[in-house]
Amino acid sequence: MNTSNGFIPEPGSADRHEMLSYEDIYHAAGIMNPASGYGIHKVVEMLNSERIRDLSKEVKRASILMALDAAGTRLDDVLADATRRQDALNRYEAGKKKQMDEFESAKAREIKEVEEEMERVRAHYAERIQRNRDLVAQEKEGLRNWQMAMQHEIQRIAEVIELCGKQAVPGGAAASSAQGQTSACDKLVEQTRGAASGQS
Repeated sequence: MNTSNGFIPEPGSADRHEMLSYEDIYHAAGIMNPASGYGIHKVVEMLNSERIRDLSKEVKRASILMALDAAGTRLDDVLADATRRQDALNRYEAGKKKQMDEFESAKAREIKEVEEEMERVRAHYAERIQRNRDLVAQEKEGLRNWQMAMQHEIQRIAEVIELCGKQAVPGGAAASSAQGQTSACDKLVEQTRGAASGQS
């Protein structure tokens, strides 16, 4: 058994694919060689011999009949032997064909089951993939919303910085005005901080 590549033959696979030899088929069918030795195989051997294979059909026929007569074998017996062997081969072929059809049907069912299982697994993992994509999309949407809020917060802070960063004009009414602006700036800063703390 070859297991070097991880392949393990199925039980009975060797028996299923093993084909009998012609002689084994004949033996299983109870066909034995004639006692005279002149069965269909002997005649085939004679026809393929160098002595007569290139002769005309008439001469070949006459030669075969003479050999059979000399051996005390009837032509009908040879033809009957040929028919029995042909029938045995045809029956064996039909049995193997039926066996092959059953094997093919069983494997087709198995393939269908595997394909259905593959589809179930594919659908399961496709669902997991989509769920993860949805989660990523939700996280991105949350980040975008926070960034928009952050930009608004930064803008509010920037407005306060711009307001408080103006230079006050020294002396007289201008100084009083600058002092008032500073008080207003401090108040805005406190409000901004309070709003930022509330959002956090």
